[in-house]
Amino acid sequence: MTGPGAGPGVDRVVRYARPAEPGDRFAEAVAVGPADGLPPESPRAFPQVPGSLNALLGGANGEVPQSETAFQLRVQAPAGAQDLPVVVFVPGGGFLSGTAHARWFTSPALVQGGPVVLVTVNYRIGALGHLGPQGGVAASQRPLRDLLQALRWVHDRIAAYGGDPGNITLAGDSAGAWYGFALATDPAAAGLFRRLALISLPWEPPLTAAALRERRDLLGGALAEAGGLTGAPVEAVLGAQTGLARAYAGRGMALMPAAGGPVTEDLHDYDRSAPRLHVESLLLLSTSEEAAAFLRAAPDSAFPPQAVDAFLESRFEDPAATAAWIDHKRPDGTGKERMVELMTLHQFRLAHLELARAAARAGIDVHLAGFSVQSPLPGAGSPHCMPLPFLFGDRRAWADAPMLDGVAPETFEATAAALQEWFLGFARDGRPRAAGAELAAFDPLSPRRLEFSGPSAALEVPSELHLAARR
Repeated sequence: MTGPGAGPGVDRVVRYARPAEPGDRFAEAVAVGPADGLPPESPRAFPQVPGSLNALLGGANGEVPQSETAFQLRVQAPAGAQDLPVVVFVPGGGFLSGTAHARWFTSPALVQGGPVVLVTVNYRIGALGHLGPQGGVAASQRPLRDLLQALRWVHDRIAAYGGDPGNITLAGDSAGAWYGFALATDPAAAGLFRRLALISLPWEPPLTAAALRERRDLLGGALAEAGGLTGAPVEAVLGAQTGLARAYAGRGMALMPAAGGPVTEDLHDYDRSAPRLHVESLLLLSTSEEAAAFLRAAPDSAFPPQAVDAFLESRFEDPAATAAWIDHKRPDGTGKERMVELMTLHQFRLAHLELARAAARAGIDVHLAGFSVQSPLPGAGSPHCMPLPFLFGDRRAWADAPMLDGVAPETFEATAAALQEWFLGFARDGRPRAAGAELAAFDPLSPRRLEFSGPSAALEVPSELHLAARR
C-alpha cells in the first residue's frame, strides 16, 4: 500500500470499463479486455464541483484531477494477500460528487488490520450520470450500470490481488448506500457480492419519470446556448447543475435515478423490496443527528414553528408521540434543532428500523447500529458522514475535516477500533463483533441496536421504537 501510515502491499488504480463510443459522454460503460484492465493509471474523478458537505468533511474530493472517462477503481491489499475477504466501497456525495480516490479512503486499519482487500469505486455522477440527450428513465440509471461493470470486474479479477471472489461485501455511504441497496435488489447483480453494508442509507424513493423530465428540461434550457447537454463544455454543465441543485434545495434531490426497469417504484417500500434482496446478511448504520449535516448552515429563522409542525403532522403516524420524543431529547430545542431530529427520524433512523424488520422477516441476517459520537463543531451533533473517519481509521487523512476538530485522540482511536471490529467481523464471515464477542442478528420481536457513543459500544433498545413514519 501507499499513503499515510501505509505498509507494504498493493495500492493500485485500475480501469474497469471504457465508453462504448469514444467521445460520447453519455455512452454506456463496457468492460475492458484482460490486457486493458491491468496497467495502473493515475487517479481521476468524474467531473464535479465542491460537495455540499465540505464544511464538515473538508475538500479531499477536489484534490483529484477530473475526467469524463474516469471509469476507475482503487485496490488496496496487504502484502502476501491470498483468499482474503473483499470490501467494495461505493462513496457517496448526494448523487453529485464523490470519488474512489479521495485520500479519506486510504485505510491501513481495514486492509492490514482486517485483513481485507479494499476496493473503492468511481461511477458517473450529476448531470453526466443521470441525464442524456434523449433523457428518459434508463439514462438516469447510468451510474448503476457503471457500478455493475465495476462489480463484475472485481468478481472476475480480484483473486489476482489476493481477494476471495466468493466473499465480497458491497458497502456504501449515503448515495453510495442508496446505489448499494438498489444493486442488491437487481437480479443482474446477483452472485456478485454476498453481503451488504449500508452507512446512512437515506429513505429516498427514486424520482418519477415526470420529475426526471422536469429536471432535464430545466438543465437543458440552461445549456441551450452553450451546446446543450451533448455539446456544452463540462464547466458549463457543472454550472447549470449547480443552478439545478439550488432550484431543488429543500424540495428533494436535484438528480438521482428514476423508477423503471431494475429500479422499481417500490424500492423504498421495504416490506416489498426487502424480500428481493439477493444477499445473505445486511449491516445498517445511522447517526443520531444525520440531518444536521444538511441544515446546519441554514438560519434559525428558516424553521418557524408552523413549518416544523407541518413537517411533523405530515410525516409521522403519531405526531404527538413524536413531539414528546423530541421534547425529551431536546428540551427547549429551537425550530432548527427540532427539524434536525424530525428529518433524522424520518429519513434515517425509522427507515433503518423498517428495513431491518423487513429484511429479518425475509430470512436475512441483519445487524443494526447507531453512531452518536458528537462533533465539537457547533450545531453539528453526530452528523451524516461522521462515522467514516472512524471506520477508515486514519485521522491524518481527515486532518482538514472541521467536524473532527477537537475530538480527543483517545476518543477517536477507541471508537475507531470498536467500529472496525464490528465492521470487519461482518466482512469476514457475516458476524459482527463487539469487545471480542459475536453479536446475534437483529430480532424484530426483541429489537436491539448497537450504539457507538464513545470508546465502547453497547446494545440498546432504540428509544424511537414506538414511533412510525408516514410514507
